[in-house]
Amino acid sequence: MYMFLVATDTNMYSKNTILIVDDEEMIKRMLKDVLKNAFEVLDASNGRDALEILAANVDKVAVIVLDLMMPVMDGFQFMDAFRKNRLYDNIPVIIATSDEDWHAEQKCLEAGVWDFVMKPYDPVLLRFRIKNAIEKSRMIMAEMDAVTGLYTKFKFYRTVRSLLSERTEELFAFVRFDIDRFKMINNFYGVKEGDRVLQSIASELRKVSTVFDQFVYGRFENDIFAVYMPYKEENIDLLVNALQINLKRVNKDYNIKISCGVYIIKDDSLDVPEMYDRALLAANSCKGKFTQSVAYYDNSMIESMRQEQFIISEVNRAINEEQFEVYLQPKINLATDRSYGAEALVRWNHPDRGMISPGEFIPVYERNGIIGRLDQYMWRHVCKLLRRWIDEGKNPNPISVNVSRVNIYNPQLVKIFKKLITEYQIPAELLNLELTESAFMEDQDLIMETMSNLHKLGFKIMMDDFGSGYSSLNVLKDMEVDYLKVDMKFLQNKEFNGKGEKVLTSIIRMAKWLHLPSIVEGVETVEQVDFLKCIGCEYAQGYYYAKPLRIEEYEEFLIREEVVDSIHSTNENTVIINELWNTRSSISKFFDLLETPIAIYEYRKGKTELLRTNIRYEADVVFDKEVDEREHYRRAEAEKALLSEAFARIVRGDFSEALEYELTEDVWYRLTIKMIGKRADTMIMMVTFYEISIYK
Repeated sequence: MYMFLVATDTNMYSKNTILIVDDEEMIKRMLKDVLKNAFEVLDASNGRDALEILAANVDKVAVIVLDLMMPVMDGFQFMDAFRKNRLYDNIPVIIATSDEDWHAEQKCLEAGVWDFVMKPYDPVLLRFRIKNAIEKSRMIMAEMDAVTGLYTKFKFYRTVRSLLSERTEELFAFVRFDIDRFKMINNFYGVKEGDRVLQSIASELRKVSTVFDQFVYGRFENDIFAVYMPYKEENIDLLVNALQINLKRVNKDYNIKISCGVYIIKDDSLDVPEMYDRALLAANSCKGKFTQSVAYYDNSMIESMRQEQFIISEVNRAINEEQFEVYLQPKINLATDRSYGAEALVRWNHPDRGMISPGEFIPVYERNGIIGRLDQYMWRHVCKLLRRWIDEGKNPNPISVNVSRVNIYNPQLVKIFKKLITEYQIPAELLNLELTESAFMEDQDLIMETMSNLHKLGFKIMMDDFGSGYSSLNVLKDMEVDYLKVDMKFLQNKEFNGKGEKVLTSIIRMAKWLHLPSIVEGVETVEQVDFLKCIGCEYAQGYYYAKPLRIEEYEEFLIREEVVDSIHSTNENTVIINELWNTRSSISKFFDLLETPIAIYEYRKGKTELLRTNIRYEADVVFDKEVDEREHYRRAEAEKALLSEAFARIVRGDFSEALEYELTEDVWYRLTIKMIGKRADTMIMMVTFYEISIYK
């Protein structure tokens, strides 16, 4: 027989006290007058006093109305201390503000604020906001889940804590599980069918509970459930197998499973929510692994959580100190092989830990809503960069910036972009906006209105990762986008004989019918470039042309294109060669200033001769001083033979090629070759060494 330890909360529905935290006495008196008929009103003049009052009245306070700007301890400092106390989890905080400061609002929301009210107060509106906050709080604090009849999160936590305080030596486990792809059920079959699945899970938990003396279970939210039960490995197996069989019995067509995380409770003093966090870490390790449904927490997982906490805690410092750097990856016009703008990508150069991969911090910031701040940081820095280029007399091509889901649904988004281009005096068409396809799926009416307003300001909008979702065509039908950016997964097969290439061809053709220029990302080989040119793709982006570059590297990339253009504009090879050897010529100066190793070769009738190298080539391209002259000659001839073969292929076909080779066991090169001049049977080739690896 299972045990429920019911902990009643007689004050849950009788809380009627409002705590006002504001240093303006007139404001507090006015609020007391407005609220006194419906509520008992307590007040504090700063955050520190408010914490003391709250500690003494935690069972009474229903809502906190908080000012941000106060002496001793301001509103932000109060929220930092407030959210650390689990006893306050369900007390709503309403921020009183006198201006529309988006950054302040965002910071408040990240801190757990429930709502906002503008000063001066509208008494009717204030009462409604307080009433709604209380009702929402009561719903959360309700003991029984309305759909399944199971314990709610807070009831579950209280019950488990009571049981732990009376526990014997028997070992118990905290089990957290959810249903993989549950959202798919709601999307395809409707919420009613989703509720039926949840109710079936609840019924199965009730059956399993009859096997144990102590077995507490609850539904936390959506498809997330928790169980407290005696620990034995066979007990966990019994629970998981029963749930899996139940899911198959409910509907054989779903092909869904649970992801279950288990924390073996060895420390009774640990907060129950922290036990949940550890079980969650274990459960997350099962995601995407169809052969694994259960994972046990171990101490290595805590490192992952600590890393996430570090990433979150460092964000303010990183933004203030400008640790986040803008990198630019060129987009190439396939008709001209020239760059046409770039995508701005973020890199984190931490002063202590060095470069932190975007794959580490971007998902964390997306899960926690912080990505919105990072977005706006990047937008501003890109606008600064565009402004600098314009001031320097350059004619910059557009730079695209990413707009995360958080900001897409930000009601201030259009105002933010309008303010940026006004402040920096840049044309809107220079700042392209990339929105991921999945972001279009939710509130399409809102998205369409936002896009319409952005178009009116002159912004160009790209649909990023097209083809990654299941409603691509439907979204494309309804949304007015300017460019289609195709998901790189279609290029993962290098053989060009599969379905992916056919799908990609169809997408490019469809885009042409809709008069949408297409950009394919993830391009890495000359074969992929040739394929994209054949099917009519307009633009490409990827490592074949350039990796994401620091701003100064990107500027060097553009200078390199200028050199090539200058050379191409000259008809005579002799003039080209003379210009390269003339130290006073603009071509020669550009050539030597380039930060990438470059060599110029002459290729004629199968013979290759080195004409000129730049300063960087002489510094970086490796010549081993320890080998004798004969070995130097052998290596040089081997390298020349390899290049000659590549030159021959270029002469027969395209005007460029990517190449990599191992010079010795210790030295490996990656380079690109472009034909930059031609007359009769003589060709001038430019070899760019964009990666040199030396193994010691």
